[in-house]
Amino acid sequence: MSSAGVPTQRSVARATRAGGPEVLAVGVEDLPQLKMGEALVRVEAAGLNHVDSLARSGSYSIRFEFPFDVGVEGAGTVVAAGPGVAMRTDTRVCWTGVFGSCATYVIAPVQMLAALPEALSFEGGATLAHAGVTAAGLIRHCPIAAGESAVVWGAAGAVGRLLVAFLAARGVSVIGIASGARTNAARAAGADHVVDRSTDEVVDAVLRYTSGRGAAAVFDPIGAATYETNLCLLAPRGYLVNYGQLSGALPDVDLSRLMEAGSIFVTKYGPRAGIVRPEHVGSFIAEALALATTRPLVSDVAVRLPLKRVADAFRALDSGAPGKVLVLPHEE
Repeated sequence: MSSAGVPTQRSVARATRAGGPEVLAVGVEDLPQLKMGEALVRVEAAGLNHVDSLARSGSYSIRFEFPFDVGVEGAGTVVAAGPGVAMRTDTRVCWTGVFGSCATYVIAPVQMLAALPEALSFEGGATLAHAGVTAAGLIRHCPIAAGESAVVWGAAGAVGRLLVAFLAARGVSVIGIASGARTNAARAAGADHVVDRSTDEVVDAVLRYTSGRGAAAVFDPIGAATYETNLCLLAPRGYLVNYGQLSGALPDVDLSRLMEAGSIFVTKYGPRAGIVRPEHVGSFIAEALALATTRPLVSDVAVRLPLKRVADAFRALDSGAPGKVLVLPHEE
């Protein structure tokens, strides 16, 4: 600590080389002086995301030079502000897109921070931030209007709940797909209809809810396993928006197959879409947080582990933990 009580060092998790969770190590490093527009934040909870695992493994579409500090999402308290920053110390905030967030402290551009409402905990902020920005980008990526129908796979997941809420708030009729009791979370998020994929015939249900026409858009994080089904869910000239590959990558696109399905559009959403720029991050998160104060959008936490067990936290993430995986940097 400095004489003013502001920390001068931090502990941070870093990937030493490409590989599995075993390549992660926790080190100590000096904190640089704050630059114009930056804030120093004490991290109370860091949220892990599948993009973190892809980057660590070396298989992400954007390549990182090893070693690099891991984690992009978190929540905590501002402890110092750099030149030109109006945000006061002690402000509770959350963020995403700030590399090296799996640490005791992080330096972040203030435009990428969103004030955390009192109604939401640090854990809630570290669960909502990344999902909120992803959902905000998805609804801007696909031209869907009020009064149209959209299908959301994984509607009870972190991104799915927020995507349902964003669409519903814009007047879109949402059909949420989830399994078992998790359909209740999709309905609470704002879905007009829910489909239990473990018991219902998805295509029949969606066509029934859309009076046989099909949906204007399908939002899908699953990939290979649902691709052919998705082509049957869409209305003519509808949009299939893939944003993940939990079951494997999409097959090569057969243009004649898309024509037969109704001249539909297939797109894969990602960072190169250019929709989410650094100056948008804070406001996109704030939009998600505002919705989360009006309906239950915070997903369940499956695992909480201290920073020294960051490798175990990533093992839980990679094994498909049923909920958010959090690293609590100041817990022992």
